[in-house]
Amino acid sequence: MHSFFGVLPSFAAEKVLVRYGLFEESIPVADIRKYGETQKVSANLQSILGYLSPKEKQQLQDALQVKMSLDIVALDKLVNTQMGKQILYFASQAIARRDRASVQALRSAIILGAKSPEGLGLITFLEAYPSNELVIDVSKISKLAGMASSSSSSADAPPKDNVSSSPLGQIALQYQTLAVQNKQFSGCLFGDSISAGLGNTLGNGTFNFGLNGLSTISLLEQLKSLIPTKVKCEKAIIAIGGNDAWYGISDELFTKNLQEAIALVRTMGTKEIFLIPAFYSTAEASSDPTVSAPLPRVEQINALINQVGETEKVPVEAAAVAPLYENNVLKKDLTSDGDHLNAEGLKIYREALLKILQ
Repeated sequence: MHSFFGVLPSFAAEKVLVRYGLFEESIPVADIRKYGETQKVSANLQSILGYLSPKEKQQLQDALQVKMSLDIVALDKLVNTQMGKQILYFASQAIARRDRASVQALRSAIILGAKSPEGLGLITFLEAYPSNELVIDVSKISKLAGMASSSSSSADAPPKDNVSSSPLGQIALQYQTLAVQNKQFSGCLFGDSISAGLGNTLGNGTFNFGLNGLSTISLLEQLKSLIPTKVKCEKAIIAIGGNDAWYGISDELFTKNLQEAIALVRTMGTKEIFLIPAFYSTAEASSDPTVSAPLPRVEQINALINQVGETEKVPVEAAAVAPLYENNVLKKDLTSDGDHLNAEGLKIYREALLKILQ
């Protein structure tokens, strides 16, 4: 691997140095792993967590739970594409190194982290980073985040589907096209961030095509990109609609898009297609337009899903995900932010999908 990546140190990161102006704090990677696994906080980590709000702490804890099982060959091809190199260069600007190997080091940590039995996650990335210390400049991260947000819609503008046009959406889709070339799967899942949160945990022979922020608009773009790869799916689940409700997509456009998506999936050799209703949020989240769609609009979208299912003779598996809700409202103990599922919620959702896929 070292000859493959070039001359890099043989050690991995033992500490993360967080730098913000004159402030610096060194945190052992082992402390971060312990916090992710047990939520026990070391003294060094506590000094960092003290600056975070309860919501930000929960987001960090959620991020530490993400472990992606990735196709190493496809991932290696991806980081060598022009887009992959650009994103690595973009991210490397927030990492301080004395040499000029920031991009190379990031690439190494991603590939080696993905080879971990746990899959690629924040912790396995840190443990694979080829330096005994990873120096992160928070001020540069803030600047880079600002640059990224300024290139998209304004914070005051209504949310919209930009999955296929955003760099992260493009690279996620490009990874999928590389990973499924000429492959056949017993089950395929198409969905938004809630489905994406499952990762590839539906068993061997399945593939999760879930993408954050996906609505029927980008679902069509995704399917049109996948079909030329000649990927085949014996069974397919389409779990879509929540973002369509949030983005304000009209009834006519949603219906048209969903019908077209079903037609495209059928061209992938699919024998059975199942629809999952749009996911409800909590009442509190639904009242905040920056977080989620109003619950009445989600109900309207679900009525349209039922109509499309009847027209296309595709079953709508509402009963399968019913345990997530109470009176069409997401149960508070199954979510960390009112809109997405926590570990217990994802467990219920996963079991529902496994029953559908048999």
